[in-house]
Amino acid sequence: MQEWQRKRSEKIADLVLGAHLLAYLLTVSIFILRLPRSYSYSGLIAVLLGFFVPASIISFLDYYLLNNWRNAGQKSKLLLWNIAKHTVLFLLITYILVFSPNTLQLQGALYLIPVVLAAITFGRVGGFIYATSASILLFLFTWGQAQNFAGTVYETTFILSGIFLLVAWFLGGVMEVENSTSRYLANLVNEDELTGLGNHRLFQEQLKFLINSATRDNNPLSLILLDIDNFKEYNDAYGHFQGDLVLKELAALIEQNVPSGAELARYGGDEFSVILPGVALNEATSVADSLREVVSRHRFLADGVHPYEELTISAGVANLPYHAGSREELLDAAGEALYSSKVTGSNRVRVYLGVLEKIRHRVEEEDRELINSLRTLMTLVNAKDRYTYGHSERVAYYIKEFAAYLELPEEFSRLLEYGAFLHDIGKLETPREILNKKGSLNEKEWAVMQEHPGWGAEMLRPVRFLQPVVSMVLHHHENYDGTGYPSGLAGEGIPFAARILRIVDSFDAMKTVRPYHKPLTMEKIFLELQYGSNRLYDPKLVEAFVSMIRKKDSEIDKSQAYLHVFK
Repeated sequence: MQEWQRKRSEKIADLVLGAHLLAYLLTVSIFILRLPRSYSYSGLIAVLLGFFVPASIISFLDYYLLNNWRNAGQKSKLLLWNIAKHTVLFLLITYILVFSPNTLQLQGALYLIPVVLAAITFGRVGGFIYATSASILLFLFTWGQAQNFAGTVYETTFILSGIFLLVAWFLGGVMEVENSTSRYLANLVNEDELTGLGNHRLFQEQLKFLINSATRDNNPLSLILLDIDNFKEYNDAYGHFQGDLVLKELAALIEQNVPSGAELARYGGDEFSVILPGVALNEATSVADSLREVVSRHRFLADGVHPYEELTISAGVANLPYHAGSREELLDAAGEALYSSKVTGSNRVRVYLGVLEKIRHRVEEEDRELINSLRTLMTLVNAKDRYTYGHSERVAYYIKEFAAYLELPEEFSRLLEYGAFLHDIGKLETPREILNKKGSLNEKEWAVMQEHPGWGAEMLRPVRFLQPVVSMVLHHHENYDGTGYPSGLAGEGIPFAARILRIVDSFDAMKTVRPYHKPLTMEKIFLELQYGSNRLYDPKLVEAFVSMIRKKDSEIDKSQAYLHVFK
């Protein structure tokens, strides 16, 4: 529910509560005065106690229930309470009429109170039920009085009955129109017109509310972000109209397969979000993978007739409090997990476990603050140059694959991954205009750019756990023939980890869109790597790397997601 809706509902509820309180005060006061009593009107204390005690009890009970039975699961209880409350009020007035047969002209008008309240609470139908009941009882009460009062009693009864029905029809109708308009406006603000799901605005409101609830009650909350793979190609092939139909069909498919209690929304153009309150990370991952399988098995009709079998989704999963402590952190974590699933292929589910998160879980307690500082620095690098961040993520992935291919020890493979992710952190000190320059760098600018390995190494030195990767970061631009920087090391003199990173770093740079060049084809990349063998790169490592990439060629060519940063 949007904030403006919540405030408006609270104001209306306060008005209705005020009307109820006034009605009960009036009715209970007359009821008390009509009871047989042994005190005179001068017994002020007795009258006050007799009036205010029951009125206060009813008012307090009404206020408490109206404010604590507002959620969807307790609407039936609130409905029963309202029916009981109005019925009691109706019976109180009936009791007054029984003991006041000669003042029907005044007392009969009291039936207007439950009629008005019923019309406000239940709408036109509920108001009509109370208005009809009041009219029938008035005729029954006046049946024996017509002989003494001629037609005046019946005239008064007819007038009162007409007033009851008119008030019920008009006020109930106004409330129904107002409620209908409110629902329409709420849908207009909250609903995505194409898919019928909640839109981005509603998603943000729900996430904020549910995170506050989860934090307050110490419950977990998981977030899944879904993105359609290769949807641009789909739109190019079949047109945007057909693409809209697919989005609508996909939304319905996901909605049918999310667990009860999940909050589903359209997060962006071809992205969807699923909030899972009270769901742990493992269960959320299973939900995401189940949705991925359902979509991959579904056959979308591309042109209304022929199935388009290549439509799949990728997903990123993050959890509160395991990965994040706030809405912004949770969104960032789920976004990074989704990005990771896109850059490493398609039709995948990735749980957020960024490289820095892996490091944080392995370091000593006193080093965790330093890791948090590195996280902040990487966030700043991301803001400064999105390419650097995406590049670091991809290089970390490729180098981990290469380490597995070389059958390197697990601990060394982890260090390679950490160093690869952090190898460009020194670019934080590099001016933005140099990082994003489209043309060639001049001599002065190139000198500044060559400083970033040293700056990065200095940033990592305070973290004891990362000491083994400092030399990797410092020397990842050294060339095998000794022409690189910053130290001009050559051959076996270059640390083994830095020689691996030199190849993987160049590979991703050549196949990715950069400010100063377009991506190369895979065959051209292989030629460039082989041309640089024994000059820029360790020849044995180049041969092994090219062999690995050729082996994974079909998987790499399956998706163009490697060529793009996260949208």
